[in-house]
Amino acid sequence: MPPLAQHTTVYDRVNHVIVPFGGQSPNGFSKAINLAVYCSMFQAWGASNVLDRDIRRYVHTSVLQDKTGDMIIFGGASDPTTADGQDLNAGNGERWFDVNRLVLDDARHNAYNTSSNATLGSILKDDGQGTPDVIRGVIHHSSVLLNDTLMVVLGGDVYVNESAVMQPFDLLHIYNVDTMKWHTQECTGDIPPLRCAFSASQHERHIYMFGGVNVNDWSTFFNDLYELDTLTWTWRKMPTPNAPSPRYAHQMKTLGKYLIVTHGFIYYEDGTNGGDEDIYFYDLQKETFVTRYSPSGISKRELDTEWRVQRTGATDAVSAVCLLLVVLVALIAVYYMLSMLFTRSRPRPRRQSRGEGILSFVESYTETFRPSTHHARASQDTAMFATETKLAGLNARSHSMSEGTTTIIENEQQTNALRESKRHARILDEDAATPYVSRKLTLSARIPTYSSRRNSAHQTVHFTPSTQSEDIIELNTLSSHSDDDSLDEIRSPLAITN
Repeated sequence: MPPLAQHTTVYDRVNHVIVPFGGQSPNGFSKAINLAVYCSMFQAWGASNVLDRDIRRYVHTSVLQDKTGDMIIFGGASDPTTADGQDLNAGNGERWFDVNRLVLDDARHNAYNTSSNATLGSILKDDGQGTPDVIRGVIHHSSVLLNDTLMVVLGGDVYVNESAVMQPFDLLHIYNVDTMKWHTQECTGDIPPLRCAFSASQHERHIYMFGGVNVNDWSTFFNDLYELDTLTWTWRKMPTPNAPSPRYAHQMKTLGKYLIVTHGFIYYEDGTNGGDEDIYFYDLQKETFVTRYSPSGISKRELDTEWRVQRTGATDAVSAVCLLLVVLVALIAVYYMLSMLFTRSRPRPRRQSRGEGILSFVESYTETFRPSTHHARASQDTAMFATETKLAGLNARSHSMSEGTTTIIENEQQTNALRESKRHARILDEDAATPYVSRKLTLSARIPTYSSRRNSAHQTVHFTPSTQSEDIIELNTLSSHSDDDSLDEIRSPLAITN
């Protein structure tokens, strides 16, 4: 990067590069070379892909249009020190009249200008409305881009009849970079005195202007500060306590609530001139120059910490895949949560404890391998219990047949014989291969059954042994019966006699 003076720079936040353009160099310039840029991500200078195809200029202005990535260049002059050694206008230099734009990002430029097919580094001349005569060839001016569309040109001077004519601040020229048309804007308030080579910067809706010099004598320097409200187009002179020395050819940028003034050519009290290497901060809230700087109130975007990756087809595809995965994971999570919710709402059986589980396993295991005699004994006990239950039900039914009447039970010996016959119950296996749990418990025909007759007078019930000697009563040991079911089964072999 060669040493430069009276050049301009713009900062592209999308590509994170500072791009200088034009300027003077003490060693002059060689043939067209690649423009040097500074990358804020790597904090290093390097050669860009932009070729310096145009003749260099100085004391011009440039602004960056974010949506197109174009550097809008206006005004300036060229001489043998900037024109590659060419003798322009018989050594008197050359002025630049029209608006030009340098394409710093061809993707953004062609996306916004669909009819254009510009390449990176192209310098395009705007073919819209021509520059007004009063500012054709203006130098030592400043430009600010409002709303990424309107370029406001402040001050400066033009040569008329070989003399410098400075531009007033009560009538400003504004250029629409989208429609490529000029218009003027009248201003009121505290109109600043005529000056050139000052600096201007924008903060929200206001434009600030500091310093400058009268180019008619080059001895009147300024260190005052003015504010222009772009809604009312009114100038206001602001207080400047602790202001630095008067100066010109300096730079001023806005960062949060601060105006930062850097360097410049100053006029000392002893009548000498020289450069200034200091940096000054003006607090817009306190309206004074301060000696201490605080980053509070400065956004991350202004500090350029929110770096953005330039979108391409590949990045869009990766973003779409990532979004699809996020949606899929979210759906799986919702399904799992809903299933857990419905599962918990259903009644669940009591879980066995560890001891109960072990005991149940041991019982089932030993039950499988019990000997047949044990099975027969267990089944025999079950048969006796069932017989006793049916007998008790039969007695209960015989006593409840008629309320308030006397019931006479005959043949008690037969009842005693029935109880005695419980010892003769046995197990009849239908199939030896059938597991024990599926076998049926049968009662022998030796258990007597009964028939009954009822007297209408006293509701007397007589029980006599039935003649059906071969009837078999089958009980399923796996099913459980209520008292009513037991009465139905015992009632079925009885014969009711009149």
